[in-house]
Amino acid sequence: MRIGITDCLKEGKYNLYVRWIQGVEPDIEILKLSHKTKNASSVSQLDGLLLTGGGDVHPRFYEKKEYLPKTEGVDEERDAFELDVIDKALDADIPIFGICRGMQVMNVYLGGELIPDLRSEGFESHTSTKDAETTHSLTIHPHSLLKEIVGNTEITVNSSHHQAARTLGRGLLATALSPDGVTEAAEWAIKEGMPFLLVVQWHPERMDEDGASRNLASFFLREVQHSKRQKATTY
Repeated sequence: MRIGITDCLKEGKYNLYVRWIQGVEPDIEILKLSHKTKNASSVSQLDGLLLTGGGDVHPRFYEKKEYLPKTEGVDEERDAFELDVIDKALDADIPIFGICRGMQVMNVYLGGELIPDLRSEGFESHTSTKDAETTHSLTIHPHSLLKEIVGNTEITVNSSHHQAARTLGRGLLATALSPDGVTEAAEWAIKEGMPFLLVVQWHPERMDEDGASRNLASFFLREVQHSKRQKATTY
């Protein structure tokens, strides 16, 4: 199997995503997808896509340019590249898992809007510091795919983001909420005929000793393998 992982622009953090995936399946082949190498066309050679964290999506991509002063680490070239990667991945019907910014860019692709800065809108408990990582509980929809994967309707996760979905994009269903009401996960509302999609706000790749985190990686790879087998029997 071959998984594409988008370039989060920090090698140490990128390696955490690789370790998280290969911790479940060491023989997985990894391809870094990056606007620096302009290799979006390589999506056609992939079996699955992992969208990583990083800087904010430029608000022009969801028609809210006035939000720009509240954003951090914007890279329009990366945004445009990853929106193209998502387009190609959906066209190829490959499973997609998004983490933090990955959830946000997927939401924007589907026409959703983001909260540009959680703290300025009264959401205080989502940003970690260099000295301490913030954690909080999640309430998970009892009939969701996420609940099936992690096995519980409440888990504790890390939190290191200052943006989140304000409105969800086309076809998405919110499946986890923080105690203050921030959408922390989403998946397809109607899954029949659609490739696997799960996007989360927290960082499971930084919680690789946690059972729920490992379950997420395992389930994603299981879906990737299933998708690959189905395509092999179809063609």
